[in-house]
Amino acid sequence: MKLLATPLLLLISCFCLAQEKIDTLAIDDLQMHTLELPAMLNEISALEYEPNIVDEVTYWGLNDSRNKAELYRFRAEDGHVVQTIEITNAPNIDWEEISSDEEHLYFADFGNNLGKRKDLAIYFIPKSAIDYTREHQQLTAKKIEFYYPEQTVFGFKNLTTNWDAEAFFIHNHKIHLFTKEWGNMATTHYTIPIDPSKKHAAKKVETLTTNYAVTAAYIDRNPASATKGIYLLGYTLETLAFISWFELPPPQSDTFFDSTAKKMVLPLGFTTQLGQLEGISTTHGLKNQVCISGEEFKFKGFYAKQQMHCIDGFSK
Repeated sequence: MKLLATPLLLLISCFCLAQEKIDTLAIDDLQMHTLELPAMLNEISALEYEPNIVDEVTYWGLNDSRNKAELYRFRAEDGHVVQTIEITNAPNIDWEEISSDEEHLYFADFGNNLGKRKDLAIYFIPKSAIDYTREHQQLTAKKIEFYYPEQTVFGFKNLTTNWDAEAFFIHNHKIHLFTKEWGNMATTHYTIPIDPSKKHAAKKVETLTTNYAVTAAYIDRNPASATKGIYLLGYTLETLAFISWFELPPPQSDTFFDSTAKKMVLPLGFTTQLGQLEGISTTHGLKNQVCISGEEFKFKGFYAKQQMHCIDGFSK
């Protein structure tokens, strides 16, 4: 099944994203495998590879917006949930995104569809506290509170705010957050220190015009990986989905969207077929593969189940 209806649609997509030189890939030139996920992940809004498990490929996921305060680890082979971690001190107001570094697993409660929240936070738990042999575990998390110093108005109509967010990752011992800007169809990159001792003003680094709303981000730091780089995922109001890729910056740099950096974009198809795409991850070079997750999609007669799609051969 071809996910892009016509070559014309691909050409329009390339034109819309061509504010500077960006290479465009075609999804029909790549192999994509789809896995239906279990019903308990019907609102999956994150995808994070777990490198500490060597005998099988597993990912972390979570459900967003008023669902259970739980993190789920599931097998890439069949979607079976092998571990559930209940977070005892963090209600799920609107959880979005999971990331990790060598020592911690992070998840965010910063979904902000109406741009009115003043309780934005990112939580983390130590990996040393996770017992990977247990199916169920309860843990408490540390909380990092933050705000956008540029925001002066709170409260917007749905699908109009520039102060929503669903994407972040950890790099250079900082949180790197990417806004979901419905009004501007752009993303602003902020950094936040990994410091739970006080509430932080997020530091604005750069803004990128994406022409879609960013719903996930990922960094593959492995210099030997065929999938190394920075990834953004998102979709337009017309439900057309994209992956944007950027080459890794110099080691100590926090700027990712420099005009000299190599960039690529991959139009994926429509969320009406793929699910509401809100998670992206690689396997750090274990496979030359990029995976994306989509929550259950229901809108105006369209329906897609919760799914994970893995794209093979995503080399540079």
